[in-house]
Amino acid sequence: MASGFSFLRTQFPGLEKTGEFAERYLYSDSNSCLFKLGLLCEDIVNKMFDFDNIAMPYQMKDTLVNKIRLLENEEYITEDLARIMHRLRLGGNEARHEGTDSLQKAKLLLPQAYSLCEWFMQVYGDYTYQPKEYHLPAEQPEAAFVETAKDKAEEARLRKQDNEKAQQAVPVPHKERSQANLQAANKRPKTEAETRCLIDEQLRQVGWEADTTFLRYSKGCRPAKGHNLAIAEWPTDKVPGNEEKGYADYALFIGTELVGFIEAKKWDTDISSVISCQCKDYARCEKMRCGIFAGTVAGF
Repeated sequence: MASGFSFLRTQFPGLEKTGEFAERYLYSDSNSCLFKLGLLCEDIVNKMFDFDNIAMPYQMKDTLVNKIRLLENEEYITEDLARIMHRLRLGGNEARHEGTDSLQKAKLLLPQAYSLCEWFMQVYGDYTYQPKEYHLPAEQPEAAFVETAKDKAEEARLRKQDNEKAQQAVPVPHKERSQANLQAANKRPKTEAETRCLIDEQLRQVGWEADTTFLRYSKGCRPAKGHNLAIAEWPTDKVPGNEEKGYADYALFIGTELVGFIEAKKWDTDISSVISCQCKDYARCEKMRCGIFAGTVAGF
């Protein structure tokens, strides 16, 4: 199976190997996949500190979360990249300390780790590199992947090689690095799945219960009194002129009252057309439905 992270081989073979192992673990051992993605994030952050000779302020603990915050505050990374790093960090921590084993979470985070690696390649490796669309690996029928002692030794050797390259690099002036970061970040394709992660986080910040991975209609999530739920993939009646049934990315419920829809789209999507063609159609169809979920409906 060819790894989607193979583009890193010439510049950062250690990162490539960790990304490859994350992919190979995806279906058979999602706990190990999440752990590897957390390790990938930690390696990238540490390499950034080495490449640019960044020092932690004496009053801050030398932890991964503080390093990410410092990189964002000093404009080495943009807010959306910091969010990806924190998701990967938390996923790795949950896998390591809580035994989290979620295929859906691994599928959600793997493309974001890939996108982070593409950005890192453009800023710290090959600035001519052009982003490519990522595809999750196909599920393989063969036996589950398990790292051998040889595999572990090779990964450790390559990671050490990457680290030495970063430590020996000549630091780039902060302004120049910040401009390169912004330029690469602006070109970075953002998937619908990443957008959903962002929506989840923003909804939780304002009091909604939101988790696109678990709070889904297909997983049995339904409106409940006393809860403000953002339920993912909410089915609606057929949209006029469309033979297929429509599924809203999120339906917002205050108790059992439906109060709005949210559609998650790529960043370069025409938002006005989404509101006109999807959200409003969903809302019109829901108004015609009867039962406990009937209520005021608005398109967002």
